[in-house]
Amino acid sequence: MSAGRTSTKPPANFSGMGETSSDCSRNAVSVRFWMVRTEAAKTSFHEMTKAKTAELPAKPVEDEAAAKPDGDAFESTALPVAEPKPAVSGAAEDMDESSTASVAAEQQQPAPAMAEETNVAMAGPATTVEPAKPAADVDPSTVSAALEPSPEPEPVVTAPAATVASTPADTGPIALREAADSGDPKAMFEIGARYSEGRGTKADNAKAAEWYERAAELGVAPAQYRIGNMYEKGVGVTRDLKKAKTWYQMAAEQGNASAMHNLAVLYAMGADGTTDNESAARWFNKAAGLGVKDSQFNLGILNAKGVGMPQNLEESYKWFALVAKTGDRDAAAKRDEIANSLRPEQLDKARAAAELWKAQPVDPAANVVDVPDEWQESAEQTASVDMKKAVKTIQLILNKNGYDAGGADGVMGQKTRNAIIAFQKDNGLPENGEVTEKLVQELLARK
Repeated sequence: MSAGRTSTKPPANFSGMGETSSDCSRNAVSVRFWMVRTEAAKTSFHEMTKAKTAELPAKPVEDEAAAKPDGDAFESTALPVAEPKPAVSGAAEDMDESSTASVAAEQQQPAPAMAEETNVAMAGPATTVEPAKPAADVDPSTVSAALEPSPEPEPVVTAPAATVASTPADTGPIALREAADSGDPKAMFEIGARYSEGRGTKADNAKAAEWYERAAELGVAPAQYRIGNMYEKGVGVTRDLKKAKTWYQMAAEQGNASAMHNLAVLYAMGADGTTDNESAARWFNKAAGLGVKDSQFNLGILNAKGVGMPQNLEESYKWFALVAKTGDRDAAAKRDEIANSLRPEQLDKARAAAELWKAQPVDPAANVVDVPDEWQESAEQTASVDMKKAVKTIQLILNKNGYDAGGADGVMGQKTRNAIIAFQKDNGLPENGEVTEKLVQELLARK
């Protein structure tokens, strides 16, 4: 028995720990599953929130091959080595030398006398010279065409280089837009966040995904986490769990705690067709060490069942106890169930471990993007935007209730004031055409 491992069995009535079969599907109604907590799409500081949307099988498939870290991706293949040429034999050397000597001897022999050859040629009979034949008829057009200079090649016209479209003006202050245009990945992340939250511009998940992915490709871990989350849920992009897993993996390896948790969930779910409980346990453990409560809860379950790791009820108690401290009733109930299965000395040890546990520090660079002040609107600008939205809402409500405020453009014109005065008159309010708290309350009641 290894150190830290108990032989105590989990309680028979441990909630959510029913049996499952190896060939059942995740959607089978007749088979009980136990819950794995996942993270909600909206996140707070360090983007650590929880939801309960994913499930893990209660029991690992016994004959399933254990996941192992990848080894060398390729085997090195030796290239064929050319054989050395054989040395020249002595006979061949002799042959080469004799050949060289014969060539030298030939070069030393005197050349035949040219005068004798000339005299013999002159002594022969005289030769008859035939008259030259007239040239064949030539087409004048052909000659003129040949004499004409060849046309110069036409210059090659190339299209002008495409210019990169500048960042839209409604995405934020000019300093932010210029930073994004110059390739600053943090600026790209901020623009993605603005589109995602509808902050200072119209909410647009497709545009948010586009800007997040640009920042993610340049290595911004929070952007990698967010685009992974969008691919996992199909928000602003076509749902693609493989891409989600890839982005989560990249962010998790940089230290993003939320990506660690979500990556573990995908491993546990078998999102790509293969369940990997060992990898799920490893990433849950990393995220739990950074304080992610849902990962701590899931580790309580994995340790209790021995899924992806050896069974250890003391560890299970510790993780459930830590989550229970935050007010989680479900974790408190499971902590008490585990406590009933531990011997007194084991329970004391588990309680001490929970009291001494401290979260590891989170790397801010991997979890938060610092936005410079010049990329944010001033308080006056924010108030102006908020007021425009408020006037637009008032115009919409007035028009809906039969008071002609004109187009809902957010501008407080005379037509809008006249509609407000008419509404105030009909509802016993001071007829001043001003936007007051009482007016807003009356209008919202008729929204």
